[in-house]
Amino acid sequence: MRDRILHFLTRENISSAKFADEIGVQRSSVSHILSGRNNPSFDFIQKILRRFELLNAEWLILGRGEMYKSRQQGIMFDPERRIEGKEKPVNDMTSTAKIGIPVDFNDKSALVSEEKLKETAEKVVIFYTDKTFKEYYPQK
Repeated sequence: MRDRILHFLTRENISSAKFADEIGVQRSSVSHILSGRNNPSFDFIQKILRRFELLNAEWLILGRGEMYKSRQQGIMFDPERRIEGKEKPVNDMTSTAKIGIPVDFNDKSALVSEEKLKETAEKVVIFYTDKTFKEYYPQK
C-alpha cells in the first residue's frame, strides 16, 4: 500500500506534508508510512478515502483496478489551479474548455432546463472552493 500512496501523491503532485494536512493526520504519521516504518491504520485509510472521494478504495487497499473510480477523473488536488479565489479547469478531458461547456456561470443563457438535463446528462458535479464536490445523478 505504501507504493500506491506514493504513486497517488506523485500523480496528484502533493507533498507528504500537504497530504497529511489534507487528510488531518500528523506529518510524522505520513512520513512513517511512506518510509515503511509503519503500515497505515484503518483510520488512516478512511481519512484518505473520505478526503479523496474519487480514489478507488480497492486500488488503494488491494492494488486492484484503476486508481480513480472514474476513468475521466483528472487531478483531484492541484493548488496551481487557484486564481484569485476561483478554480481554473484542469487541462484534461474533463476540462470545460475542451468539451465545449460554457464557463461563464453568470450567463443565464447557458442554463439548461431540468427536463433537458434529465434526457442528456449522466452526472452533474459541483465543485466548491474548499476542494469538496457533490455529484448529482438525474433521474430518468
